[in-house]
Amino acid sequence: MERYNRVAIALHWLIAGFIIALVPVGLLMEDLPKAIQPLVYQMHKTFGLMVLFLSLARIGWRLMNPPPPLPATMKPIEKLAAKGLHLIFYVLIIAIPLSGWMMVSASPKNLPTMFLALFQWPHIWFLAQMAVEQKKTIFDGLLETHELLAFGTIGLMVLHIAAGLKHQYMNKDNGMARMIPRLGGTTAPTHQPRGAGLVFGGTVALFVAIALIGVFSGSSAPAQTPAMESEREHSGNWAIDPAKSTLTFTFTHVGNTIEGRFTRWDADIQFDPDDLLDASITARIDLASAHTGDATYDAALPEADWFDLASRREAIFESQSITETGTGEYLMQGKLRLHGLSLPVSMPFSLKIDGDAAHAEGTATLDRLAYMIGANADPGAEYVSRKVTVTLSLSAIRRADT
Repeated sequence: MERYNRVAIALHWLIAGFIIALVPVGLLMEDLPKAIQPLVYQMHKTFGLMVLFLSLARIGWRLMNPPPPLPATMKPIEKLAAKGLHLIFYVLIIAIPLSGWMMVSASPKNLPTMFLALFQWPHIWFLAQMAVEQKKTIFDGLLETHELLAFGTIGLMVLHIAAGLKHQYMNKDNGMARMIPRLGGTTAPTHQPRGAGLVFGGTVALFVAIALIGVFSGSSAPAQTPAMESEREHSGNWAIDPAKSTLTFTFTHVGNTIEGRFTRWDADIQFDPDDLLDASITARIDLASAHTGDATYDAALPEADWFDLASRREAIFESQSITETGTGEYLMQGKLRLHGLSLPVSMPFSLKIDGDAAHAEGTATLDRLAYMIGANADPGAEYVSRKVTVTLSLSAIRRADT
């Protein structure tokens, strides 16, 4: 009896291994501790993509290299059933990961897919571009389809394994040895493998092409860039020293503290401790410069449900009053325009002025849901904390012309 060639065997068991790993994870991941859910979801999506592209390669290889004949002892109806089972399997191993990709793309949460935490995999563009309400109308259907296909695959796997065991140990036709050569009793393939360059080159090229779309779309910046420190005219009497100033934000995600920073921001500062009625601060923050150092968070922040960089890139804080609360201690109150909303914000800060140099430290707490940030992805703050702490460390030099 002739066995499959080595490439077909390797692809078969690789796909089988990933599917076997995906099924229990898919069934149980919603019940896992929230601290590990994001990682598990990302790995589930990564393995699903691996199944998709390995399956494309498997189908291409089978078309170029027909399988060995079935055991002669099998009845015609059994051969027909075996071929039908294989055909359904091929449909499912493409349909399941494809439906998962569609489901993620149409999710109102709009969370990114990070392939092995290395780079962002793109959403299917026409689904990702839908309005949130449209996504909500189709997401449940895609989720149900994905689950039904998964359960169908589980049932088909059980049937496939049972049929293989029956033929191997009851009919004793040694059919399993065609895919497990160590069982013995088979001969090497009679045809030399062909089409490796076309099959695997094409599969790799397709994967790389789609991956590059995700990499470039995830790193692309909006066309309009607000002017920052070096580009704006300032009327205040203090100039920020960017090398000594930081603007950071801190939140928790499934219990883990995440700190990010804005690398591009500026402020027009008019401040005299003896004339607080005339004091004012206007700060502009380039939201596209937000950086946490984690690829998953950095890929999610530009999305519509979070900073929505496609619609607006800049957050603006304008002070309305600054009052002294103690020696070197002040309270700044104003409004922050963010995500299309303008809401009151208070920031206590300490200030030390030494000649023409000044240094201030301040902290404000924002409610992300008040700004509708992450309102679709996590409306109940189950994963991402509702409160976000913004911390300012600012060094400034008195302007010579003031």
